Parts: sequence; structure tokens; C-alpha cells
Amino acid sequence: MRPFSSLFKLPSPERIAAKELQSMRLILFQAERRLLDAQMRVNYYREMVDFLADVQASGLEHVIDKRRVPASDDFAQASRIFSDITTVPMAPFAT
Repeated sequence: MRPFSSLFKLPSPERIAAKELQSMRLILFQAERRLLDAQMRVNYYREMVDFLADVQASGLEHVIDKRRVPASDDFAQASRIFSDITTVPMAPFAT
């Protein structure tokens, strides 16, 4: 029978480093995600401020006409990109 003290081995420095590395990678990922979220919010509010300043300066109709993009070009480009994708029907919900 093994002695009781041999059941509790201290982890090696390599094992401690491996666990800490995994933890630090997770923390880094979370920090980068928070940074990207903050950048998206900043861009959103910049766009809103620019839009409202344009509306105040030149009126809503002028701003809408300036921002309007031909929808047919976007649709044509999207249809070329996704032309080979087929849709799959959804399974009916169980009742």
C-alpha cells in the first residue's frame, strides 16, 4: 500500500505553466473581444453623429438621397456570390 503523502504530489512547474498559459489565452481573447465591441460602438456613434449633423445642416431628404445606394447592384453581386448555394427546407416542429 502506498503511503498517504505520495497521493498529493505537487504539480511540476511545466504543468503550472501550461495551466496558466491556457488561462492567459482565455483572458487575452476576452480582452480582445471587449476591445472589438467597444470599437463597434464607437463606429456606430460616430455614424449617428455624422448622420444627425448632416440632417441638421441640409435636411433629411438630401441626406437620404445622398446615402441611398442602388439596390439592384447589391442584389446582383449577392446573387453571383451565392448562386451555387441551395436552401434546405426546415424540418417541421414536433407538436
